[in-house]
Amino acid sequence: MSLTVTLAVPCYNGEPFIARTIEALLAQTRQAEEILILDDGSTDSTAQIIQKYPVKFIQHPGNLGLSAGRNSLWKSTKTDWIVYIDADAFAAPDMLVELMRSVEQSKAQGVGGRGIEAVQVTLFDQWRSLHATQSHGNYPKYVEHLYGLCMGYPVSSLDAAGGFDTRLKTNAEDVDIGYRLTDLGHRLFYTPQAKVFHQRKDNRVTLQKMMYNWYYWAFLVKHKNKRNGWSLAVGTVNRMLWKDTLIDLFYRRSIALAQLDLTLSMVKFRAIIDASKAIQNLRW
Repeated sequence: MSLTVTLAVPCYNGEPFIARTIEALLAQTRQAEEILILDDGSTDSTAQIIQKYPVKFIQHPGNLGLSAGRNSLWKSTKTDWIVYIDADAFAAPDMLVELMRSVEQSKAQGVGGRGIEAVQVTLFDQWRSLHATQSHGNYPKYVEHLYGLCMGYPVSSLDAAGGFDTRLKTNAEDVDIGYRLTDLGHRLFYTPQAKVFHQRKDNRVTLQKMMYNWYYWAFLVKHKNKRNGWSLAVGTVNRMLWKDTLIDLFYRRSIALAQLDLTLSMVKFRAIIDASKAIQNLRW
């Protein structure tokens, strides 16, 4: 018997993106049994846009955060699997086909796809596409966590884990649920053939804020799940001294990208230090 699937999108102030995201889900070559869209207390016209489409709509009375949104979607579905797509990512037509094929082949209890940066307007978009993609590379593999912009789990697995940690309102909830499921013995599988196209646009300020939040919350989640948070610092040094900076400078011949590598490395270090201090006040 084939598995039933819900496609689920948590959304907060997604007015610029949500229509394209929904239309891509409706156009899947393998139709989902259900499409659920959650409005997490948006203050723009997100709710009105969602309600124009033949999807199931649920709404929070206020902004409760990303984990709470994922939990509301999980608790609202009756299917075997739930596949999350971020509100600013539109899926390739065969995304769901590829995800469910990987479920059959890998026998995993979680599958995720590859994020591709669709916007290449500014230097900051280019840097994000080169050095901050939400993917595990070009080849299928078992992984410890999946990226939230395209990840699916059996509803029973989320039941076993107790859902997403609602203390994680904006970042790292995908990493956290991955670690927790892995520790419970659930296998997670990444398939680059399942593609979604990220619509994010950045300037210097927004990119620095994104990288700070990524590293701050990743450090805390690693600590929470008994992983080595300082591996983030080691990775940052490696990127700064050997990988990203040298490649951008000598292979891509871009002084601007190399300078941005150094600037963002300092942002990452500040996030890691701040997070290490914050741990003392957390009861995780």
